[in-house]
Amino acid sequence: MDYITIPNTDLRVSTFCQGVMPLWTDIDGEEMDALLDAFVERGGNFFDTAHCYAFWTKAGAGSSERAIADYLHRRGLWDQVTVATKGGHPGEPGYRTVDQFLSPGRVAADIDDSLGRMGIDCIDLYWLHRDDPRLPVGEIVDCLNAEVAAGRIRYFAGSNWSGERLQEANDYAAKKGVQGFVANQPCWSAGSKPMGRTMRALTVEDWEFHQRSGMPVIPYSPTAQGYFATNGERGKAYDLPENRERLAKVNAVAKRIGATPNQVALAWLLAQPFPVIPILGTTKIDHLLDALGAADIEIDLAEF
Repeated sequence: MDYITIPNTDLRVSTFCQGVMPLWTDIDGEEMDALLDAFVERGGNFFDTAHCYAFWTKAGAGSSERAIADYLHRRGLWDQVTVATKGGHPGEPGYRTVDQFLSPGRVAADIDDSLGRMGIDCIDLYWLHRDDPRLPVGEIVDCLNAEVAAGRIRYFAGSNWSGERLQEANDYAAKKGVQGFVANQPCWSAGSKPMGRTMRALTVEDWEFHQRSGMPVIPYSPTAQGYFATNGERGKAYDLPENRERLAKVNAVAKRIGATPNQVALAWLLAQPFPVIPILGTTKIDHLLDALGAADIEIDLAEF
């Protein structure tokens, strides 16, 4: 597997990130270990979780953080990997009731929880799970830099943030001579779908921001929930006219070059003119290996 150093950090991470939201909910025990072992054995060193995962299941909030920590501690891998987690999520039924979800006290409490769950002193990469446009972005940058100065997080980034707000935040950080946001985590794949619940897909304007800035995109749902891998049988939310056209193009390219459609869809992300590190959320080893094979495929974006 290839590696990339996230700009403005010393984090050298694999070109795929393993999303661990399903740990201890959809997969556990020896099956979980085998999946994570397969990722690590092929060079994977980047994992993504969140404070709220998986509050909607019996395992509850924090289960994903505890699960990946349990695996890494048992394998003795903490010093060899980068673990990103997220906090600052709005209130949800079954999770918590909170209005000022990006207040310094709330962010600090989320970081406290995550550090304790994972049994560590500092988080490599900390995502704010959502933006709160009610807050001046400078207050958010100051809050996060206070956590950096306290040694509780190393770098920070935005999940479901717009390029406009990320630019505003980094302009503020540059003027103050402090750390800014280093990455963006939107929903993004070769297909698109309507978004809800304050979740954000990468827009044209966001894409242009990343092309200008070179800030990496580390997208969730990069395989369109299986839409391209199953010829539209899965990922029904993506079953839209424009995506059917994209699916036909993906299938045609896959047939021509002897790859799977899923690999072509992921290769489309990797071919963008700025760094893209897809977050893979599969629980199946064969699906994982298929996805990792996308790194060996070169495609021409003009074909799409």
